[in-house]
Amino acid sequence: MLFLNIHPVWGHNQPLPPNVISVWGIHKIPEKPLPNDLGHYLNSSENGVIYVSFGSNVLSAFFPPTALKTLMEVFSKLPYDVLMKWDDKNLRVISNNIKLSTWLPQSDLLKHSKIKLFITQGGLQSTDEAITAGVPLIGIPLFADQWYNVEQYENHKIGVRLDIDNLTEDNLLKAITTVIDDKSYKDNIMRLRSIMRDQPKSALDRAVWWTEYVLRHGGAKHLRSPAANMPWTEYYEVDFIFKLFCLVITILLTIVLSLYLLYVYAFRKNPKIKNKIS
Repeated sequence: MLFLNIHPVWGHNQPLPPNVISVWGIHKIPEKPLPNDLGHYLNSSENGVIYVSFGSNVLSAFFPPTALKTLMEVFSKLPYDVLMKWDDKNLRVISNNIKLSTWLPQSDLLKHSKIKLFITQGGLQSTDEAITAGVPLIGIPLFADQWYNVEQYENHKIGVRLDIDNLTEDNLLKAITTVIDDKSYKDNIMRLRSIMRDQPKSALDRAVWWTEYVLRHGGAKHLRSPAANMPWTEYYEVDFIFKLFCLVITILLTIVLSLYLLYVYAFRKNPKIKNKIS
């Protein structure tokens, strides 16, 4: 049995054998109240807050300086407060509306009513948490599966994609304004959340039930695809390809040989043709 922490809708509804089970949402933890200082910061925001995080794997030392400068310049011009997770405490903040923190309780933070937008690298867990909270997105993918996830933002119309190498003040400001002002992004992510959360059982209950099923039935090999135990030569139909190749070669040789015999026969019957060609 293979458990995947991804919703079928997010994987383009791929056809899978019955031994592959979606347990999307199994990583989710119970909601907790925000720390007092963070809750006060969010509640006191007049126009709302944009949350920015590029995950725990993207260190400030490896983030392109020009892209960081672009982010800061644009954030300083916004009417919103900007809460940014950043591991470099020495980063110079150029505007009072920007607040930095080395760690934030992201899952609970995103659920606060003052969060208007999430700017993210597009990691799967961050994406799941944004969908659960109903917060539209701007994705700036950096590596691994993030490009795929951010493409899905645009596919489901829950956010937009920006490229780190082509990040400018104009396209960043336009993306922020578009996602916040166009209410369809918020509506679409709320609709997607409703679809993905509508499950007959919780992810944990589903994982437990199928685990016990496998134990009850000695490994549940009957659920495996027949292709799982095939030799690669049979799986890729090498015998068929070889026979097809031989058939094509035989036909081509027959045609070439026929043309050659016809050519030889024509010259023997009509020596004048040979003289004219000479």
